[in-house]
Amino acid sequence: MPLVENNDKCKTSVMLKLNLVKELNEMLSIENAATVRIASRIEDTPIEGLKQILQRHLEVTNVKKRRLHDILSQFGETPTDAKADLLASFVTANIDKLQSKTKSSKVSKKEGEGKEEKQTKDLKHFLPEDYEIVQLRQDFAINHGELRAYESLIENMKKMDIPHKQENASLLEKSMKEEEAMVYWYKTHTPLILDNLWPRVIHSTVRRGQNYLLNHTSTKIPIVIIYADLVGSTKMSMTLPIDNLVSIVRIFDYHISNVVDSLGGYVLKYAGDAVISFFPTHIDNQNKFLSSKAAVESGKLMIKSIQEEVNSFMHKIYKFPELSVKIGIDAGESAIVQFGYDQHSPIDILGYAMNVASKIMSITEANNVSIGENVYRSLDSELQNEFHELTIPNERWKYVNYGTKRPYKIYTLSA
Repeated sequence: MPLVENNDKCKTSVMLKLNLVKELNEMLSIENAATVRIASRIEDTPIEGLKQILQRHLEVTNVKKRRLHDILSQFGETPTDAKADLLASFVTANIDKLQSKTKSSKVSKKEGEGKEEKQTKDLKHFLPEDYEIVQLRQDFAINHGELRAYESLIENMKKMDIPHKQENASLLEKSMKEEEAMVYWYKTHTPLILDNLWPRVIHSTVRRGQNYLLNHTSTKIPIVIIYADLVGSTKMSMTLPIDNLVSIVRIFDYHISNVVDSLGGYVLKYAGDAVISFFPTHIDNQNKFLSSKAAVESGKLMIKSIQEEVNSFMHKIYKFPELSVKIGIDAGESAIVQFGYDQHSPIDILGYAMNVASKIMSITEANNVSIGENVYRSLDSELQNEFHELTIPNERWKYVNYGTKRPYKIYTLSA
């Protein structure tokens, strides 16, 4: 019986050692990939202060690699040259993933990867500030993931009865502390960097919408309007430090704008705590259907982006209040008016749909989307089934359908 027990213990010890070696090599593959990413970030980032921090981080990462090499050599194992997929391992919610939700399931994996690579190159070339914001978020997620991986590795090593256990655990703890310092740097500096980038981001985003409207000034065109409102901003303006409030509004505006851009829409303007955007349409039903569907999908993705990206990042990491958004959408022929004669003069949209979309937003509950009947009628039956008609007291709703002379119907997403 003792012999059997010894054999079992021996087998268990061998398995634990093999698992530890595997985990050490997985950690090394992460650091191998990290050196490549950090070197690329040093070259690409436009922020000089960040270049210096990343250069130091690259040096530290090479030291961490040597530590892992030394530990693996003690086990008589060959250190791996493999490089982990850092985004797949650690970045669970990012802009690229959000955009991929809108892609057809019929697109092959290879085609999807090629399209994502092109989108990344386009973003880097045409919207470098947006690209840098995406990279910053990925940097933080990757470093935070590495920190968790080191914690798990150290915990597993301490459970084992192996030579040089304490010495090797101490080496890994040094690496963990260095990773912890980098996470702390991103945690404290990312809001400041975002504030620095935001003015350039907002200029390019609004300019894109203005450039589209410039071709339609002094005309009326059919259009789908979206009002996205930050819920509770008045209370936040009275209770939060001004720096926090500004960061929250900018981050909210950025994520809402990014959803609109990703689905082919345009940002019209930022109005206090609201983002007003639009999807152009045409008189034929097919394009009207596509624009209405895109607007509804963007509304749903706005909620998802705020809940899964902003709150998971800004609330959990920075302890900012959890944010909510409410969205009103309507469609109709609208006038495109330019206030001035210079091509850079501001351009706005006037019309019934603009007013109704604003009112729809005001009666919509937090984290929900409501649409006017013009939009509802342009949706296919599958999307229509996601909505139900909203009952509104007459004293709260004075808008009418001028075709039927009856109250204009509003539909809201069903829970």
